[in-house]
This record gives sequence, structure tokens and C-alpha cells, in this order.
Amino acid sequence: MSIPKNKVKIGLKKDTPTPLSIPVLQKQLNNLGLDCAYTTPKRLEVFQREVTAQFPDGINQSFGIHQPKQSSDMTPYYRSMYDRVPAPYLGLTESSKGDWKPEASALGYSTQLSTVVFPRNFEYLTLNRAGFAGNRSEEKTNENKYETVDAIKDMFIQLGIEASASLVKGLDKSSLNSILSNAIAPINEKNVKDYYNADSRVVFLVENYNPLTEEADAIGVLGIDWELKINDYLEKKKSPKHDTKMTISTRSILYDSIAALEADIVFLKANFGEDLFGKIPSKKKEVKIFDKLPPSNDDTFKYGLPLIAKDDYVDVLIMYAPNLQSVGSIDNTLSSMETSFSKTITSGFTFTMGQKITVGAEFEAGVVFAKGKVSVGLEVSFTEQWNNSQSETITFKAPAEKKAFSYQGYLLTRKLRFSPEDGSYTYVEDEGRFLTNILKTSTDPIVGDVLLVTE
Repeated sequence: MSIPKNKVKIGLKKDTPTPLSIPVLQKQLNNLGLDCAYTTPKRLEVFQREVTAQFPDGINQSFGIHQPKQSSDMTPYYRSMYDRVPAPYLGLTESSKGDWKPEASALGYSTQLSTVVFPRNFEYLTLNRAGFAGNRSEEKTNENKYETVDAIKDMFIQLGIEASASLVKGLDKSSLNSILSNAIAPINEKNVKDYYNADSRVVFLVENYNPLTEEADAIGVLGIDWELKINDYLEKKKSPKHDTKMTISTRSILYDSIAALEADIVFLKANFGEDLFGKIPSKKKEVKIFDKLPPSNDDTFKYGLPLIAKDDYVDVLIMYAPNLQSVGSIDNTLSSMETSFSKTITSGFTFTMGQKITVGAEFEAGVVFAKGKVSVGLEVSFTEQWNNSQSETITFKAPAEKKAFSYQGYLLTRKLRFSPEDGSYTYVEDEGRFLTNILKTSTDPIVGDVLLVTE
């Protein structure tokens, strides 16, 4: 007996994909300043046939085709990963109709999928989340000489081919036509010499959807980014050929389990907090140091140090109970000369890190605590260097007829695991210790209980 496939429960209603129609195509080309000689219905019918004839036959369908939302005050906004100047991401808006449209219950999946496919997040998951099944195409760049309309036609063909090729089972032609139905961006500046457009689309995917049971074999998302430049695109001489450069890249992933999608979202939040759509995080994520082991819940989880994800769960390292341990002391009270003492100390995790801190990550943790009469500040920046312990030799001195005591700051650690299948948070593995590279020296022994001054 065959093993039954996973099914994804999702509510969708049938919709009619936006066609790549001749009148709309003609209007878009006219908006570029291309006159009727280039945009006769007969010529555009050939254009349309040549484009769609080269699209592969795919079975994945769309339940939403979106593009970045424009700013309301005409200020720059995020349009594509190829934007020349970084601009704020303002969310998505519908670009054209897909094969299906989501009901209320499916809108949350759309939000999660758009988070996963955002370029920075997708790259981060690819590098740091073991088992992430996303597919990134190699960036394709084509430089050639074309008539303007032929340059746009070739862009259409390449966009369709790359969009479908990013999926094992391809994308159906109705969705491909809809993606391209408004891909020609108008020129906003008068007397501009060159045509330039950087744009993107986000396509929500559904595989083998059954509207009677409201189940699909998988749902997913496709991100397409492109950049097109046509030099002297309005040159009127006979059959002009323009230097054209086109760059296209795609990202895609299909999920046959909602738990896997939710685990990826939790992993991103653990790394970036609520800053899920920045090209570069606006600030380093704060890792909180607790006074004692906190409860195993969502509120604790978001302040943990993210670790490279394994299997179907997501782990963070919880830091707590800051303290000092003795490095050494010098009693120089019977000497008339200064005395020094050298010792090799180790900083880092005192246990083997089975899961590493994520690649390229930087997280800050800080706390001030009092021990006895002494106030101690620990400020630690966690980067990849802490995936391995480090040793260094320190030297501290005691003046004549004085004492000196040296201490090293440390934190206790515990791994907190999120399991998406049941939404649980559980502490796993034994208590560990992180030895900081922060030292404190005093003339008297530092003893007493620890009290957090700030959190």
C-alpha cells in the first residue's frame, strides 16, 4: 500500500487570470513613446504568439500575482533587488489576476510566503537553515542589440522561461501571461534618453488544488526580479538596433507542510526580530540576558541567540544568570616591588556547539549586575567567531604592598526549541556556560549574591 501524500488545507476561489491582450500591450508600448509603426495589432499578434509559443507547459497554478506597493507621496520605494538606490519596502499589492484567489483563511499564508521569498530572507534561509528546500536560479544576464519592441519581447520570453524553470513542475501558461500583462513600466521622466526598468513580481503558487476538499498537494511562492536597459530606445532611424542589457533572477519554494512554512517564519523572526523586510537589518538583534532561567515560551524564545536550524525544529540559545569566576589573585602586601601574573584564559562556549551561530549574523547582549559592592557590565557581540572557543594570555599586576584579584564574566545557557508540528517550546540538552572575554579586576575579593541592575 502506498504512503498517502501530505495535503495542505487552503481556501481558494476560482479566478480568471489577466490575459496578455493586444490592446493592453499596445497601450503599454504607446506609453513608452513607441508609435503605431511599432505597435500595429498585426505586429503585436505576432509578438504575442512568439512569446507564448516559447513558454513551457507547467502544472503549478497561481493564487495571487503581486508587485511591490508604490509610495503614496511618490517618494522612492522598493521595487526589485536590482534597485540602484535602497528604498523602503512598503508591502505588496495585486499586480494581476491568477488562476485562484485566496479566501480569508489563506491570506495568512500569503503573508508568510511573501516573507520567505523576500530576497534577504530567502538568502538567509538558504545559507543557515538546514533542509530549506528553496531554489535560486543563477542570475541570467543577456547583452545584445535589438529593436526596442524586440528587446521587450525577448524580456517577456526570458521572464516566462525563467519563472517556469524555477519550479520542478513548471508554471501554467495562463499565470505566465498574467505576470507579463503589465510588465512594461512607463517612463515617468520627459525627454529621457534610455529606457530603464527594475521591477519584480511575487507569485503565490498552488499545486494540484481540489476545490471540493479545499486541499492541495503543496503551496508555495515564486519571486522574479528583473532589470532592463535599452539605450537610445526612441531612436527613429530605419531599423535601429539598441544596446540592450537584461538581467533576471528567480527564487521559489513549495511546501507540502504548513508546519515547515511556520518553522521558516519563526527562524527568520529569531534572527531579524520584527525587521523582516530590510535589505540590511536596521540594527543588530538584541539577545536578552535573564537573571534566571525564564519560562519556555514564545516571549522567551524571541530574545534567544539564533542557531542554524536543523530538521523540523528551530533552536535558540537562552542566556541567563550572569556571574564572575576567579581567574587568579596576587597578594603583594609583603613586597616593595610591583608583581605581575600571566595566565591563559579561554572564552566562548564550554560545551561543543552542535549547532552554530548563523552565518554573517551579529547579535548584541548586554547586562549590568552587582556582585557584592562591585558593579559589572557585560556587553557581548555574538558573531561567527563564537562558534569556536578562543584562548588568550592575560597579564594583571599588583603594586607594591597591594593585592589584586581578577575575574572573568560568564553566562549560563540553555537551548530552547520550537517544534512547529505542535507549536511547543521546550528546553533541551543540559545547562551550558559561555565564558566572556570581559575581565574585572579589584583590590578586594568580589563575593556575594548577584543582583541585576538593568535588563
